[in-house]
Amino acid sequence: MMHYIRNVMIDAGKLKFLTMLFFLIVIITSISDFFADMGRGANILHILQEATVSVFSLSLLLMLLWNAKVTTRRNAQLLKERDQAIIYSMQASKELISAKRHFGEEIVKQFSRWGLTDSESDIALFTLKGYSAKEIANFRNASDKTVRNQLTSVYKKSATTSKVSFIAWFMEGSL
Repeated sequence: MMHYIRNVMIDAGKLKFLTMLFFLIVIITSISDFFADMGRGANILHILQEATVSVFSLSLLLMLLWNAKVTTRRNAQLLKERDQAIIYSMQASKELISAKRHFGEEIVKQFSRWGLTDSESDIALFTLKGYSAKEIANFRNASDKTVRNQLTSVYKKSATTSKVSFIAWFMEGSL
């Protein structure tokens, strides 16, 4: 992920590193100043301020380190889940392709059982795909009337009465 600071693009990892480095420098300088002030016999209030800044900075640095560790673990888990989802998706795609192929083979067998001609089979397949008689006529360079007559023959041979009932015959598991 990228962050923008005053229109300068900074990588999230680099920003985290720079933030931790800043807190580390603050901690080191605060502790050094704390010991230097104690050696000079500085005011107790000033020493408490230095100690507070050191403890607060150290706490924030530890929180950042903990957050980085948790984020790294979570990212690793998400990558693992993504890889598993890809594998599952590929398997599901293979199964879907196989099911489509099997379904197509069963459709062709059913057309044969009904005794559909090659032309009627083509029109029946277009109908199952949802095309209208006019669209089928355009695909086949045939007249609308010819396609409607062939559809009537398909419906009669399949013992259905319309496009909807013809499609439903296949979708409702009549195979």
